[in-house]
Amino acid sequence: MLNIVLVCNGGMSTSILANRIVDVGEGEVACSAYSEQEYGSHVAGADIVMVGPQVRYLIDQIKEKVGPDVPVVGINPLAYGRLNAAKILEQAKSELNK
Repeated sequence: MLNIVLVCNGGMSTSILANRIVDVGEGEVACSAYSEQEYGSHVAGADIVMVGPQVRYLIDQIKEKVGPDVPVVGINPLAYGRLNAAKILEQAKSELNK
C-alpha cells in the first residue's frame, strides 16, 4: 500500500484532498494531511511527503526531518487548487518511479 503524507499550512483543505486521493487510490493508497506544525510525528512509514503550495518554502526543512530515503516534493499548484486527486496521485507515483 502506498502511504502519502500531505503537509500544508493548517491541514483543513488538504484533509479534503487526502480523502479524495484515498478514493482515487481504490484501496491501494493511504493518505493523510497534517499542518506544518504537526507533520513531524506522522512521517514514519511514509513512502512520500507532498507539500502544499502555500508552504513550499518548508521543503528543505522537511527533507532534513524526513531523511534521504523518503522523497519530499511540492504538490502541483494547479492540481492542488482544483483538488485534482488523480493528478496528485499520478505525481506521487511518478516521483516514486524515478
